[in-house]
Amino acid sequence: MDRTADTRAGRAPWRLRFRPAGITLTLLEVAIVLEFAALLAVLVGGGFDFGWVSAHDASRPVLILLVLVPARLVAGRSPALVTHARTVKRLAAPGLDRVSVWLRARPEVGDVTFAFVVSRATSLAAAFLVNILVPPARPRAFELPFASQKFAELFAAWDSGWYFDIARRGYYYRVDGQSSVAFFPLYPLLMRIVAWPFGGSDRALWIAGIVISYACFVAALFVLHDLTRRITGSRETARRAVLYIAVFPFSFFFARVYTESLFLLVSLVAISSAWRSKWWLAGLFGGFAALTRPNGALIAIPLGLLALAGRPDLPTLWKRGVALAGIPLAVAGYSLHVYGIAGDPLAWMAAQQHWEYRLWHPPWNHLLSLASQVARHGPYDVFFATRYAPYQIVHGTIAVFVLVLTPFVFLRLGLALGAYTLAAVLLPLSSSDMQGIGRYTAVLFPIFIVLGTLRSDRLHEALLVVSALFLAVFAGLFVTVHPIF
Repeated sequence: MDRTADTRAGRAPWRLRFRPAGITLTLLEVAIVLEFAALLAVLVGGGFDFGWVSAHDASRPVLILLVLVPARLVAGRSPALVTHARTVKRLAAPGLDRVSVWLRARPEVGDVTFAFVVSRATSLAAAFLVNILVPPARPRAFELPFASQKFAELFAAWDSGWYFDIARRGYYYRVDGQSSVAFFPLYPLLMRIVAWPFGGSDRALWIAGIVISYACFVAALFVLHDLTRRITGSRETARRAVLYIAVFPFSFFFARVYTESLFLLVSLVAISSAWRSKWWLAGLFGGFAALTRPNGALIAIPLGLLALAGRPDLPTLWKRGVALAGIPLAVAGYSLHVYGIAGDPLAWMAAQQHWEYRLWHPPWNHLLSLASQVARHGPYDVFFATRYAPYQIVHGTIAVFVLVLTPFVFLRLGLALGAYTLAAVLLPLSSSDMQGIGRYTAVLFPIFIVLGTLRSDRLHEALLVVSALFLAVFAGLFVTVHPIF
């Protein structure tokens, strides 16, 4: 019966009529799709364990498929899923048209998707190849509970083990050694929350950490795109800023069980909220930033300066200050929790000294020392002066690069973001070691907004090529447990 006859008979032309045989075929095809997905998860990631459903061995889905696929072929009818999909597509055509119009009106979707897919796919592929061909530089501090070890190792090394340990068993403190209170709580807390519905197993915790990092990075790219357009009024600048941060040599941390993606997202939302005068939201996410990492409280600098912008009257300034009180309260709350564990509210700061990490040195000392080493050994032999010389040169070069761009942040983006950038790079430079500067600068989004304002196509291409090459190299070094952290 055609659609006209259906209408005349008083029946809706779009009604789906299922028969028992059709329902059986549909369920059979759904089962085949699910078993293929389980087989793929086992082959690629070593399987999964979500408590109520798990798969660790490829033999089980293979045996089931050997039964289901021939049974479906014997039926000999056109695929039920395809038939239903065509019907749904026809019914959803008006909605799909609206979605298409919406996507054309939202260019950030294409910009973010391109930057994310290209940068993550290439860097993961390079790291996987390096992990296969190059033995680790040292024994790994922990093992991931997955069968496909070489693939799983792409996502976790070094501090990843600390976050996993906190998510699994909570905090502890040792006076005479390294202890987990040095790591702030928001990221491992989210790992535990996300893994809880799936049984909270070790596998679920690791997968939760990876999912959080990827989801936060994608969301951060969208917020960065929107904030850049608001500040500069240029979609092209926003597109380039997103691309630059995605291919930054140390952006591989955004795809690892590390806090970088989460911190980038919450700091961006805090600044974007303040830019739109949504101060309670700015204070909330500023507090989240302070709970993500020890230097997260620096977000109070740009938020405070933005609150003072425009010379607000005293009642307005008071309301903004109260809204931003979440930042010191967050640090105080974690310090109170640490006090209950260690008997010292600042034990989280003291614990960092067991990594030989101490602050408040003159921030220019490292750069002057590096320059003197280059002068003493020459531009080639300096790479062989010590075991860690190449890494120090890399971090020093990035620090100089950021410091050179910082005046342009002041000029083009204003006092608030300029002061934030300067403080965020000077603080790690004042530590006892330059290790980590590349990771700390990866989340300094004002730098990438300034780079997005550059209009030289040749310079744009050169920056992308150089950054992408070093991103692949550094991702490979991280996966093979070289001291790049």
